[in-house]
Amino acid sequence: MLELLRDLLELEADEVKESILNLYIDKAEKAIKNYSWLDEIPEELNNSVVELASYFYKNKDSLGIVQQTQGSRNQTNVDGIPKSILCNLPLPRVRMM
Repeated sequence: MLELLRDLLELEADEVKESILNLYIDKAEKAIKNYSWLDEIPEELNNSVVELASYFYKNKDSLGIVQQTQGSRNQTNVDGIPKSILCNLPLPRVRMM
């Protein structure tokens, strides 16, 4: 997954960058596990993990900002997992307590 993410973001191989990318891969895996109530990520969701990690990496500076206005520019950010990635994830399971 790391190599695919690095290629997707067009980054050169670098130990520091790889540790940062691994952080975002881990964050994406946890977000998917929490959303779908999965214990493990199935292999068929690896592309969704990479896609979400890429989204987190690209939007790291706007974390927590839902709407931003600068002069005449207005930007609205997605809070959580974008719908384009959610549609590829299994529906959340219901846990009985």
